Amino acid sequence: MKSSILVFLALTTFAHPTLAEGPLGGFLFSSFRGEGDGLHLAYSHDGMDWTDLSPVFLTPEVGSGLMRDPHVLRGPDGLYHMVWTTGWHDKGIGYANSKDLSEWSAQKFLPVSESIEGVETTWAPELYWLEREQTYLIVWSSARLMEGSDEPRHRAHYVLTRDFDTFTEPAILFDPGFDNIDSTMIEKDGRFVLFLKQTDDQQGGVWGGFFAATSDHPLGPWTLLEEPVVRSERAGGPAAVVVGDEVIVYFDYYTEERYGARASRDLKQWRNVTDFVAIPRGHRHGSIVAATPELLTSVRASEAALIASVPRPALDEFAADPAIRAFGDTYYIYPTTDRPNWNTYEFAVWSSKNLVEWKKEGVFLDLRKDIEWADVKAWAPDCIERNGKYYFYFCGDGKIGVAVGDSPVGPFVDALGAPLLVRGGKVRTNTIDPHAFIDDDGQAYLYFGNGQNCHVYKLREDMITLEGDPVEIPLRDFREGIVVFRRNERYYFMWSIDDARSPDYRVGWGWSDSPIGPVQSPDEGFIVLQRNGNAVATAHHGLVNVPGTDRWFVAYHRHAVPGGSGYRRQVCLVEMTFDAEGRIQAMNPLEQPFEPGDPGVLIETSVRRE
Repeated sequence: MKSSILVFLALTTFAHPTLAEGPLGGFLFSSFRGEGDGLHLAYSHDGMDWTDLSPVFLTPEVGSGLMRDPHVLRGPDGLYHMVWTTGWHDKGIGYANSKDLSEWSAQKFLPVSESIEGVETTWAPELYWLEREQTYLIVWSSARLMEGSDEPRHRAHYVLTRDFDTFTEPAILFDPGFDNIDSTMIEKDGRFVLFLKQTDDQQGGVWGGFFAATSDHPLGPWTLLEEPVVRSERAGGPAAVVVGDEVIVYFDYYTEERYGARASRDLKQWRNVTDFVAIPRGHRHGSIVAATPELLTSVRASEAALIASVPRPALDEFAADPAIRAFGDTYYIYPTTDRPNWNTYEFAVWSSKNLVEWKKEGVFLDLRKDIEWADVKAWAPDCIERNGKYYFYFCGDGKIGVAVGDSPVGPFVDALGAPLLVRGGKVRTNTIDPHAFIDDDGQAYLYFGNGQNCHVYKLREDMITLEGDPVEIPLRDFREGIVVFRRNERYYFMWSIDDARSPDYRVGWGWSDSPIGPVQSPDEGFIVLQRNGNAVATAHHGLVNVPGTDRWFVAYHRHAVPGGSGYRRQVCLVEMTFDAEGRIQAMNPLEQPFEPGDPGVLIETSVRRE
């Protein structure tokens, strides 16, 4: 997709959450499980990739004792106000407020639909603050007898309240002419957009669509748009958001324990962007609220012991496949930016003077904008310097490209306007995971491969032209992530084994007298980095030699702690050492390379590589 998905309500007339400042700020997504056991929360730093939090934050006590469809709003008083469905046939909803989403006020039952004649349901309430009117707006769906019908019909209703004790008389917010539930509202380009779900005929196996209506005011009048978001889906609980010039609508496949999503700029043409989001399995109809770093720390208290059981990651975002380099007096890490289902599209770089404090320098290459031959799957890059130029090798759509820049942080420009490497012909491995190496005699090499033997090409002086045919290098249990370096006249090869989704993803090694092999691996001590304790899937690494010394540091990724997966990973550092015979010693992913307050390792000016 062509824009990031940052999930937050963008209602300029309403009080609305905004993206929290600070590296650990982000979002919380409320939900319920099963039939309505209580308030569950998931958190995300980017609004796309969500990690579930284990406790139930509030157990229902009012109405029929359910908590479904919890909707949370941070009000102008600084409190988090929440409303929810309390039962299938209640004539009201639940309400509570909290300063921190952990400690809650006494629950109240708000009889918002009690005065509606013949009302049968009060479902999926949502809460908004109307800044101009200085009042809260509560919207929900109720089934009631309507003129000309013998059966109850679901429509969106509303009341206004300032104190959650007194309410205006309930009224219909919008009648599109068909049964509908689960209304949610946003503002886009000065107009309000109401999304609603056409009710399903469960017995008949007929599933309603998702529709949108627009208005100049959140209380209407509303005009139904002709083109639906989705014509027919067995799903409910839409959550609509505005991101830049796009609207994203999420919805709950309530029988499949998953979410789907659609995106549009004009509310007419909708794209399926489900593969770009990841929401915990079992998550059910809820709401999203922006969270400060302090709030996230508070609600994540249950994770504290688990987080403390592993070293703190070097980078403060989900990232993987780190290439670490030293240019001048600065270290740089070029990782894969993790996104759901590996559907990432941009490359960013982090810098550090001491290997301890890392600063994100920003995104310098975006496949969607900067590359003509790829849009997605921006994976496993590397960067190397030659003659004052920086050559960035990267993956896109299963191909390898090369971009050139005048600085380690970019900008970088596609050097060829086409891939440097694609699978086929004499290339008999997947063209991903490039690694560049320049030998002491000035000859440059580009290694790559996945799933079969590692391949290597010689590179000409310009670093963007392949020379000769590829050479296959058999490596024991090779999967991907090749790294090559030279130390004391010996060439070292390191690579990843198993699958990135496996907790047993690990690193093996070997040595050679030549940069193109053959490579010999030891019978003992072959695996030098592998899972330990809560640190699992510890592999796909890069390494850096501190210039002028024999100190070496490995940057690797592990599954995030907590909630990690094959595409939710964290970059960590560990020091690598050798025995007297030059054998790589096993590294412990539970070993913290730098204690708090450690000055780290500076690159001395006298040996700085210019």
